[in-house]
Amino acid sequence: MRKLISDRSFYMSVLAITIPIALQNLITFGVSMMDTIMLGRLGELQLSASAQANQPQFVFQMLTFGLAGGGSVLTSQYWGKKDLEAVRHVIGIVLRVAIIASLFLSAVILLFPEWIMSFYLKDEAVIAEAVKYLRIVGWSYLFMGISQTFITIIRSVEITRVSVVVSLISFFVNVFLNWVFIFGNLGAPALGIRGAAIGTLSARIAEFIAITIFALVIDKRLKFRIKDIFRRDRELMRDYTRYSIPVVVNELAWALGTTVQAAVLGKLSTEILSANSIASVLQQLATIIIFGIANAACVIVGRTIGEGDMERAKRTASTIMFWSVIVGALGSIVVFLLRKTFVGMYNITPETRILTENLLIITAILVLFISVSATSIVGVLRGAGDTRFALTLEMAALWLIAVPAGTVAGYVFHAPILLVYALLKIDEPIKAVIGFIRTTKDKTYKSVTRE
Repeated sequence: MRKLISDRSFYMSVLAITIPIALQNLITFGVSMMDTIMLGRLGELQLSASAQANQPQFVFQMLTFGLAGGGSVLTSQYWGKKDLEAVRHVIGIVLRVAIIASLFLSAVILLFPEWIMSFYLKDEAVIAEAVKYLRIVGWSYLFMGISQTFITIIRSVEITRVSVVVSLISFFVNVFLNWVFIFGNLGAPALGIRGAAIGTLSARIAEFIAITIFALVIDKRLKFRIKDIFRRDRELMRDYTRYSIPVVVNELAWALGTTVQAAVLGKLSTEILSANSIASVLQQLATIIIFGIANAACVIVGRTIGEGDMERAKRTASTIMFWSVIVGALGSIVVFLLRKTFVGMYNITPETRILTENLLIITAILVLFISVSATSIVGVLRGAGDTRFALTLEMAALWLIAVPAGTVAGYVFHAPILLVYALLKIDEPIKAVIGFIRTTKDKTYKSVTRE
């Protein structure tokens, strides 16, 4: 491994990006936790239904993350060159694509909710509850598509604090309206799972309004305008297509793989659905800092390459990868120690409680590998412009190994649920090892900007 960077300014720049993103992730975690706790009080039926009804939204979030991530490959390096005109052009391209994708997916969700839920669930009662949720949440996709894409891509030019403010607004709107409409407080009707959907939709609208005001009124760094969405630049569009397609496919492949994993588990039992949704929330908590570091790696490696200091970019990558192992190990310890206390917050059956605690033991082990794989793939390789290798690694580990292994174990051999779960997650250790090795290669690092 290359000599690690030790100067204070480097770590301050990493923390300046990591902390706001981690705070945003923490707030997002808070929303997920409050949703599961509130719906969990109604029963496992509503908890399982909302968890599966959010699978299409999860895929869409990964799409917006992929669109913005693909743009970040370019914007982080143009930011290093101080070319704000190119940065605005790329952001405009990303938003244009995001709007089209948002409208399309929203239409599909609203027109075919029963068909979509039947892919994830076999219990008709759970499907019926999930459809109630989707018919309302489907309207939120356009607002979410624009706001989430914009928030994600401006991280690449080191604008991170606004995401915390926007997430706080979303959190308070969501939690308050959930409390009002799920349980019928303040004279409102008790709408159950529909109330949770209303809270989510309202939060997405508030999020959109807040980020629009910031972009068009408050921000003085980018000076982005609506007309930038409609501007044409063939060369930048060609570059965006070249470097973003692997990122978008990467994120979608991972999201679809994850949602297939959820579908496999959903066909096994309702208990595993509840257990998996609870375990996922604690996993989010443990990986909050991890994904902040991964995003910081992408920005700083890309910016350093844009500045023309390739050797510094390689040392930056080695230093951040070293810390990804340390932070991942700490995250694993947190999950293991908190598993019983965390599960005790939910109103679930004793059988589901035991199953969830066992899932969390596996999750604790996975967190270390998630830290290394995320920092290498989402962070270093993406910032370095090595997006095709990242795509190949993701596709091979997930779709050629994890998904087939878990599906065959569950459906063909009827293996124990814990073994099926572990096999469905086996891609993380594979990606961690290969991704770490790839970050040590000189050929990984390249400039993607034009003079």
